[in-house]
Amino acid sequence: MLKKIVLAALVSLPFLATYAQDIETPSPRLRISASGGYAYRLGKKPSSNDYYKNISRGPAFEAGFSYFFNRQSGIGIKYSEFSSSGSGNLVTGQFASSNIKIRYAGPVYQTRLISYSGNFHFLSGISLGYLGYRDNAVIGPAGANSKGSTIGAMAELGGDLRIVRKLFAGILISVYSGKLSSMQVNGASVKLNEQQLESLSRIEGSVGLRYSFF
Repeated sequence: MLKKIVLAALVSLPFLATYAQDIETPSPRLRISASGGYAYRLGKKPSSNDYYKNISRGPAFEAGFSYFFNRQSGIGIKYSEFSSSGSGNLVTGQFASSNIKIRYAGPVYQTRLISYSGNFHFLSGISLGYLGYRDNAVIGPAGANSKGSTIGAMAELGGDLRIVRKLFAGILISVYSGKLSSMQVNGASVKLNEQQLESLSRIEGSVGLRYSFF
């Protein structure tokens, strides 16, 4: 899914550039965004019980800053955080509870299409960055705090609708991709085999505010 979205974003670039040449409405260079929403982890689950369902979904928050070189393209930075928690039996039969956070941070290349009136902006973005994982868990009678990080990829599509002057309301769909092949568990390094790889991939939908200026 991520590859298809990235490909669609890249294919759209020449169309955005062609469209932008004929429009004379003002185009702000700076954009600050903040959104909140809900996300669902895409990795394969070992079981369909409530524990695995609950740790696979939860609230998400993202914030970003972008600078546009011209009407249609720019660069920026993005931070997002996903949280989930759950308790129940593992496939081994042990009782477990988890409190998970997955964080992403990285540079973003963005494209933008501005409507003739200037009141609607359609945006897409692609990114490679840091993808971190932490789980403060209890398995049976013992704690099992685990953490790890890897290089992740992100692709997003969204739209901004002007509320008043420089303030916009926005909607955003983002897809993140990455896997952990090793992690620290209670301070000890653990190598994960092919069946144990921890998928950090997720799809996220959010709404929020954007401030575009300069």
